[in-house]
Amino acid sequence: MKIKLCIILFFGVNLVWAGAFDDRFPSVRATGMSNAYTAVADDEWAAYYNPAGYARTDQIGVAFSYQKPFGLSFFNNYFLGATAPLPEKYGVVGLCLETFGVEYDGNTMSSEYTAIVSHGFFLLNDIHGSLSIGYNLKYYHWELGESVDGMELGSGGAFGMDLGLLANIYQRTYIGLFAYNLNNPAVGAVTLRDLPRRISVGLAYRPLTELITSINLNKTDTYDMQMDCGIEYRLMSFLSIRLGAGTKPNRISAGFGVNYRGIYIDYGFRNHPVLPVTHQFSLSYRFGD
Repeated sequence: MKIKLCIILFFGVNLVWAGAFDDRFPSVRATGMSNAYTAVADDEWAAYYNPAGYARTDQIGVAFSYQKPFGLSFFNNYFLGATAPLPEKYGVVGLCLETFGVEYDGNTMSSEYTAIVSHGFFLLNDIHGSLSIGYNLKYYHWELGESVDGMELGSGGAFGMDLGLLANIYQRTYIGLFAYNLNNPAVGAVTLRDLPRRISVGLAYRPLTELITSINLNKTDTYDMQMDCGIEYRLMSFLSIRLGAGTKPNRISAGFGVNYRGIYIDYGFRNHPVLPVTHQFSLSYRFGD
């Protein structure tokens, strides 16, 4: 029991403080592609990868995603996402909600909540290519549990803002740029904790209608440059498979997705050189598919 509690304290506290509100992504499609998704994002989860991708969807959609990071029982991470096209050329709005908790023996040690309102629209869109822009307005809320002597450890909130660009050339080449937490938000009452900032650049190429390849470069203000690569191949109209790999740390990923009459079910996993594998599942529905 003491060993288990020490493990929980190590991962549940140190990991939260090291990366609060970071490195948790909802798209299972992206997970299977090692999150090389900045130039690919075009669904309900675009807010987490590149909100400019919302411009590329013209359907009302709802989605749910769940993961237990590193397979550890005391972590739970839930996501809800939705998209709705606006009239004519005003683009698409998105809404994402996330909750992440660290719990042990019925006690909540830490809870994080995030609400994101997004908007993406085309600046240019013709037969030769397109250019879209998108932004996120976010609210973060963080609650800590009680100390061993029953004292409330407090809570705090902060607002964040992201910006994304996505260009497409002849429907085959895609270039994406995503700036995360541009306004450098911080959370805390007495001691402020800066939330992570990140710049992502992505390049994707579709040599065949059924195949897309993607590469991402990510740089945060606390970690070295990361590179992720992924592919997705549509075997049949209702079945797609995905593979990916990334660096720092070296990781591999894989997954698949099935769809039927607007219902999409996806599974993906991503390993870690030290920690257990993270499995992820999602269910979504798109009206009009």
